[in-house]
Amino acid sequence: MAENEWRAENCPDYGDAYCDAGVCATCDGAWDCEDIEYISEEVIAYYDTNGDYSINPEDDIETEHYSILIEYCDFNNDGSLNACEIHDCVVICENEWRDSYCPDYGYVYCNCPYNIPECDGAWNCADVITIT
Repeated sequence: MAENEWRAENCPDYGDAYCDAGVCATCDGAWDCEDIEYISEEVIAYYDTNGDYSINPEDDIETEHYSILIEYCDFNNDGSLNACEIHDCVVICENEWRDSYCPDYGYVYCNCPYNIPECDGAWNCADVITIT
């Protein structure tokens, strides 16, 4: 479909159009990558109370909320959620929502817009607490 080729080149985060007999699928309430970035920043702003741009035990967060976020979003299993983990988790939630409410609409694919430096072997705060 020419539209999907155009979208892939010009708006890769927007997703494909799914059309059948000339009618394109729409999905009211679906988020695009811009929405997901905004929501990710809102989640971080709400839970990151110590200003380190991550969600970890040092933040003023209820244990139950922290445990749920870690269970579903701590993709590198370090006990802390960085901005990209939050962003990727919101993408997953959006695609699960689409499965339930708009299965013919297709998934959204968004690259993490945050530059998160990585340092193999560096300890996070949870590591320091455990070690000491």
